[in-house]
Amino acid sequence: MSTDTDAFAAAGVDLANAIAAAVNDPADQIRLLLPLAAWVPPTIPGSGPLSTLARQAQDAIASTLRCAACGALATATAAYRPLSYQDAQAVRLAVCDALEAEATRCADAGRDASYQALRELATGVALDLEQRGADLAWLVEVTTAQSMPSLVEAWTLYGDTTREPGLVASADIRHPLFMPLSFPALNQ
Repeated sequence: MSTDTDAFAAAGVDLANAIAAAVNDPADQIRLLLPLAAWVPPTIPGSGPLSTLARQAQDAIASTLRCAACGALATATAAYRPLSYQDAQAVRLAVCDALEAEATRCADAGRDASYQALRELATGVALDLEQRGADLAWLVEVTTAQSMPSLVEAWTLYGDTTREPGLVASADIRHPLFMPLSFPALNQ
């Protein structure tokens, strides 16, 4: 029986790692793994002993998959390169919320070792993103009197036209010739 559960746990880890390996961008890995780390299957109906055992098995299976996703999520977060201070904080909050939610579920189910491991993982992720994000530029709202091309805005704001792709990405515009009158940009 123990080999079956070990094999299932290993398959859960393999699944989470395969999802992460399916994309190269750590931001996409995080986006794909967050729903798996929070997945809760529908409740099995019934009140008899068989349905109680089925619910217990379902909870153990779901928890195993969520824990595997949490591990892969932490790995993806370590590889993630935040673009701004706010970006680092948003990722920290989303990932740590997912890790702490699963830690709470494990504690409620009496799985103390899993609870402790997830709490330590959440603490490590939070410290890592806090440190890496601390020295990053802040996103600020830029307001202009008239719409200008993104190259002009990049030169005006930074004195560097090579920063134009980042400016276009942060402003989330349809066409780089028409910057909006108000848009987010890095403060440095």
